[in-house]
Amino acid sequence: MSFATTLPAVAVAFAFVLGSLFAAVLALTVELRASEQSDRIAARLADGIYQDMAAGQPARAQGWIDRFAPGEAVVMLRDGTVLAGEATPEIMEKGRHYPLGTNGEVVGELVMLRALPWQLPAPLTVLIASILVITLIAYLVANAFSQLVGQQIRRLASLIRHISFSHKSEDDGPPLVFSEFRRLRAAMVRRLRKLQNENSRLLNAAYTDERTGLGNSAELSRRLTQYLSRSSFSAPSAFIQIDVDAVMNGYDHDSAASFELHAIMAKRISHFVTEQQSKFSVSKTRWPVFAMPADDFGILVEGLGMRTEIMKFARFLLAHLKEPVVVGGKTIKANVFAGISMIPEDGQTPVDIRRRASAALDQARRKDGGELQFYSPKFDRQSTARKRLEAELRAGVEQKAFLPVFQPKIDLSTGKIVGAEALARWKLESGRIVSPGVFIPVAESCGLIGEIGKQVTRQACEGAARWHQMGFNDISIAVNVSPLQFESDDLGSMLINAMADAGLVPRLLQLEITESVAVTDPDRLRNVIGPLKSMGVRLAIDDFGTGHSNLAMLGRLPFDVFKIDRQFICNLHTDKQAPAIVEMILGMAETLGMETVAEGVETKEQEQFLRRRGCDQYQGYYFSPPVTLDRFIEMVKQNRRPAAA
Repeated sequence: MSFATTLPAVAVAFAFVLGSLFAAVLALTVELRASEQSDRIAARLADGIYQDMAAGQPARAQGWIDRFAPGEAVVMLRDGTVLAGEATPEIMEKGRHYPLGTNGEVVGELVMLRALPWQLPAPLTVLIASILVITLIAYLVANAFSQLVGQQIRRLASLIRHISFSHKSEDDGPPLVFSEFRRLRAAMVRRLRKLQNENSRLLNAAYTDERTGLGNSAELSRRLTQYLSRSSFSAPSAFIQIDVDAVMNGYDHDSAASFELHAIMAKRISHFVTEQQSKFSVSKTRWPVFAMPADDFGILVEGLGMRTEIMKFARFLLAHLKEPVVVGGKTIKANVFAGISMIPEDGQTPVDIRRRASAALDQARRKDGGELQFYSPKFDRQSTARKRLEAELRAGVEQKAFLPVFQPKIDLSTGKIVGAEALARWKLESGRIVSPGVFIPVAESCGLIGEIGKQVTRQACEGAARWHQMGFNDISIAVNVSPLQFESDDLGSMLINAMADAGLVPRLLQLEITESVAVTDPDRLRNVIGPLKSMGVRLAIDDFGTGHSNLAMLGRLPFDVFKIDRQFICNLHTDKQAPAIVEMILGMAETLGMETVAEGVETKEQEQFLRRRGCDQYQGYYFSPPVTLDRFIEMVKQNRRPAAA
């Protein structure tokens, strides 16, 4: 039902009803006027008859009847006697009664039919025709009006569509007739403009990264769909996912420095891509850059060629991103990785392309010396195995299946066991022991290393407290603190609680922290370790010689022990530089007044070299591999038998 058909129909019905009512009112008016005239005629007749009766001439009443109302009236006295006329049933039933008298004196009455009968004001056909003419006129007027209004409404609708699709408000059609419609048009245009601007803002926000202004994850999925539709095996495209997490080391990810660093990397990537597009004569929009979750970036490239050309492009990009950048007064050199999936070779949907680029990126992170990796189907199998291992690790944490084994530390001058390093092991339900090289990297990546370290540290402290209670008061226990554990805010409280619960004196606990952690954030190292140092806990720098520390920095850090990395010990007799490096480390430690411990001693020659060069302690398979707590205590008893006696 439309306005153009409804309005005429309503007008026709209204006009017909209104015309009929008008005709009825007209007929009623005519009837009332005729009735009043009849009453006046009967009243004059009754008055004339009364005058004759009062004059003593009642016989003249019949003359009045015959002259003015023959056969239609009767004069009756008060006792019902007919004086004139004939009292027919019709007159008695339908006639009107008029009294004969004056001043309250009634001598009889005149019963008379209507002098003027009822009739229509016009012939019936004329009335019906008039009603139909009025109805037709109403229809024509209403139809014309409805067509005009409909035309104006369609004009407004056309204007709205024009604005909605073209984002322009030009109106080239005929002007609107009614001022109300003109005001409505102006109001709608203003509202549509506001809605369009808001919609554009929301649409832009939905597909744009707020921090960098680059396309976000949703925009990436949208553009991937376009690339999949126009890529082929002979003319492939590629999606490159870049990891820049490594540049965030030493910064709070919510800090201004972190945001600045991320923005700088975004600008570098965008600038590099723009230069390459100009170099290859590619339009600016064909290689879009995206800011992805977890501070990663993505690039879509097409028309560049096969894998060899894409590899060159990616390597140039990574080299560009590795250039040092100054943030917050600190010069940082980024460590970047990239994973690449080919389109359409590596997937037919945006989800597959992204997932496989991410798998390639994970492989590039884990691969020694690797920074760039193309996707391979074997990554899916590795990912499945890794997920299964993660699930087993979580179950192992819940079951407290992680325990320490103890590798003795030997004093090179006395040959006595003076300490032990607690090394984490995973004991499966089958009884098989899993080495840390298998589960530590996975535990670090899935956030379980903190809980595993907590379990191992507690048991190590309990073991040290046990041999301390047996009288071996000078044998310390060393536990490793991973970089992720070091970032935890509750590291200090965890260590204090572990010592308190086990009843271990703090001087027997030694914390081993890698050189890279110490150099990255020395202020945090002092803040976290300071309270523990004041209690007597000792601090060792682990894997010394593999990082980038210097003598001046080490002098400002609260270390007590240098641990010489096993790679230098293993190469003592095969690498001409290794002995010099070890002697340099020993000399540095002596200068700083620090204790030295050599790791990975496996031969007598290595042990003798370290003794001659003044190294304090060593550990390694030459003396003993890591053993259980009971076996370690038994070894201590045998090693200390004369002293124990």
